[in-house]
Amino acid sequence: RDMGGAERQQLARQQLARQLHVRCSFRAKKGGTMASKAFEKQLKAAAKAGGKRGVELEGARDMGGLDFFCTTIEEADGSLELLVAAQDAMNEEPDETAEERRGGAAPIGKMIFSAGKDALAICCDVPEAQLEKVNCKDWLEAVCKAVDGTVVMARDMRGWAIAFADSSKNRFSIKMKDDALATAFGYLREKGAIPELDDGSDSDDFILGDDDLGDM
Repeated sequence: RDMGGAERQQLARQQLARQLHVRCSFRAKKGGTMASKAFEKQLKAAAKAGGKRGVELEGARDMGGLDFFCTTIEEADGSLELLVAAQDAMNEEPDETAEERRGGAAPIGKMIFSAGKDALAICCDVPEAQLEKVNCKDWLEAVCKAVDGTVVMARDMRGWAIAFADSSKNRFSIKMKDDALATAFGYLREKGAIPELDDGSDSDDFILGDDDLGDM
């Protein structure tokens, strides 16, 4: 039978999701790479940013007693592969002897966003100790539904997704990021994973972007 335009688009998205899954899984295993030098430079920059963000998230958790955050990594520029590199760096065990401490965010539940020109990349972590409150797969699917995103990989504790921009439909990655952040935050509130807000509280306490964490 002939497929309609929407069905063909959905099939193409699923195929791309499978390709991204393979590439990101390969990258996460820290195997060899045939990437260009320019992309390897981007990978290093994203990983460096992720490592620094991990330390900042760890500090924010220690100060506020929170187990879940949402955050952004501009250096990934909407690339899921780059964001996975940042995610891995966030979760690395810190080297206490290193000149600059990085990582340390593995015990923290988090959703990480990166908006680029063509797409919004999303990564998610939920540590085992927090699974009674939040399931990563369910959390990621809820956010994807809000921004017409595609789940690339989703398990109970880890997941990846991507939402493609489409100017013809007035879908821009920056706006999608705002919608995704609001949905991710709302999901955490619904599950009781973050405190209910008092009248004088600010949801930005839990939705931490580059500007928020950079001043800590």
